[in-house]
Amino acid sequence: MFELRDLYQLIKIADCGTISRAAEELYISQPALSRAMQKLEGELGVALFDRAKNKVELNENGKFFVGIARSLISECEDGARRLRDFDRERKTFAVGACAPAPLWELMRILGSNLPEGRIATEICPDDRLLRGLLSGAYSLVVLSAPADCEGVVCRFLCSERLLLCLPPEHRLAGRKQLTFADIDGITMLLYEGIGVWGDVRSRLPHTRFIVQSGFEDFADLVRQSTLPSFTTDLSFNLTDINGRTAVPVVGEGSEHNFYVCAPLKYKNLLPPERRFEEQTQLKGGSN
Repeated sequence: MFELRDLYQLIKIADCGTISRAAEELYISQPALSRAMQKLEGELGVALFDRAKNKVELNENGKFFVGIARSLISECEDGARRLRDFDRERKTFAVGACAPAPLWELMRILGSNLPEGRIATEICPDDRLLRGLLSGAYSLVVLSAPADCEGVVCRFLCSERLLLCLPPEHRLAGRKQLTFADIDGITMLLYEGIGVWGDVRSRLPHTRFIVQSGFEDFADLVRQSTLPSFTTDLSFNLTDINGRTAVPVVGEGSEHNFYVCAPLKYKNLLPPERRFEEQTQLKGGSN
């Protein structure tokens, strides 16, 4: 039977209008996407596309099934969200963040101040985190912008800067800094669970990313291959990068500020209020 991934791909084709454009946005090859759709048609036993010599487009069956696919995905996403919310409600303390390293930074700062019991953490987009905080699904969240909501307290947590992690022999390893234009077009490794940092893909339209969903698999590839990968100033020293060097990336999108937000009942857990300028000076002085 078909998988949700097949439905996502079919919807992307409908939204983009062509298989080639959908393949670009999905970061897969056009032949691979075409084969996936042929397999889906075989599993359904119905043709979804009209195929001419130089043109492939959704037929009436395909357009009808796209509507079904949207409904199925919406129901699955809603069910998964409700399950996560139910699971979190049963746990002592739930913390969500829009990127991994700021979450680690928050947990380090909180330390022994965290409530006793099980701690649940999750990486999610800002909008979902804020909704979860307001509904009580999360106790604390880390956002890429401060939330302006009644009953919610926000404090600046940290800034994070993007670095390109390179083997010493790479042609870019000797540079003092790099722009996205310098990087665009190279083949590189990418960890899928980087949260808000995932937007770097849109800034590198000609780069081929080898994406890994599991962090251990990603880390193994970084250690064993000569391909570049991204890291940040917060995470560089926390991972085994096997003698690699890290070059700062500069320009729009190469740095994010992060804010920790909590309902009033957890205000005492937040780090001391500190202006962004003070935090930046402290960080710069420690390098």
